[in-house]
Amino acid sequence: MKNILILISIFFCVSAYAQEVQIIERNDNYTPKEKVEKFEFIDKNLNLTNQEKLVVLKGYCVNAGKNTLISLFNTFWEMSNKQGANSYFIDNVDRVSDTIYVQISAYCLDDSVLNDNFKLYSKNMVYVFGDMDVKKGNTKKIKLNGQKVELAALEYVESQNEVGKYVTVSIGGFLGAKVSIYGKEDRLPEYLSLNGFGIGPGNFNQISIRFNTGRIYPVKMNLGQFLISILTKKNEMSCEFAPHKLNETQKFQFLRENMDTNIMAVARWCREMGDWLSANHYDKVF
Repeated sequence: MKNILILISIFFCVSAYAQEVQIIERNDNYTPKEKVEKFEFIDKNLNLTNQEKLVVLKGYCVNAGKNTLISLFNTFWEMSNKQGANSYFIDNVDRVSDTIYVQISAYCLDDSVLNDNFKLYSKNMVYVFGDMDVKKGNTKKIKLNGQKVELAALEYVESQNEVGKYVTVSIGGFLGAKVSIYGKEDRLPEYLSLNGFGIGPGNFNQISIRFNTGRIYPVKMNLGQFLISILTKKNEMSCEFAPHKLNETQKFQFLRENMDTNIMAVARWCREMGDWLSANHYDKVF
C-alpha cells in the first residue's frame, strides 16, 4: 500500500507542471535540512565524486507557445527544490526536429563547493539569446559591437570581452535599446535576451518586464548556463576540409565582413568546431 501511495504522489507531482517531466531516479534517504530556493548550474569540470545525487529528472519541450525551454527550466527548478536540491548538472540533451529532450541530475552543494563551481565558468563572456518560440519564427536583428548579427529562434551569439573594454549590444536603431558591459578581472558571464520571460518557481509561462531595458532583457546566470548548453551557437564561421583529413586541410572563414573579433575568441571557436566535428562526425573527419 505504501508503494502505491508513493507512485500516486509522484504521478500527481509530475502532472501538475507545465511540462512533461519524469522522475527517473530519487534518493529517498535524503531529508532536506531547510527550505531550498537556489538552482545553480554545475560546470562539467566540477568534481562530484563525493556529492550526493538527490534526483534525476527528464523532460522535453516543443519550443512553441507556452511549451518552451524556459518553462521546462522552471519545472526542473521547482521539482528539484522540492527534493532538497540547490544545483543541477545536465546529463544529456537530445533533439528531434523542434522537440528538445533534457535530462538533469540535481544535488545539494554547500557554499564552498558552489564557489569552486563558479570559478570554472568562463570569464568576461557576454551571451545574447534569440527567440525561444520556433513557431513565431522571428529572426532578431541586433548589432554586436557595431556589427550586424541575425539570430534565428533557438540561437545565441557570444562575445569574449576584454578587461577594460566594452561589449555593446543594441537593437531597434535610434528608438531601440542599447546595453554596454564593461570587462573586469574574473567577471562572471553576462546573459541577455531579446525577449522577456519570468523564471523560477511560481513564474511558469509569465512575461517579466520588471528589469527590461527597451527590448533587451537580463537573464539570470542559472538559466543562462542552461540555455548555452542546449541552444545552437552562432559562430558565424565556416570550416572546409577534405574528407578524412580535418587536421591537414581545415580552412576557416568568417561569414560576415569586418567582424570585430579577437584572437582568443577565434581560437576558441576553431577548437570548439573541431571538437564538435570529432564528436559527431568522426567517420568523415579522420
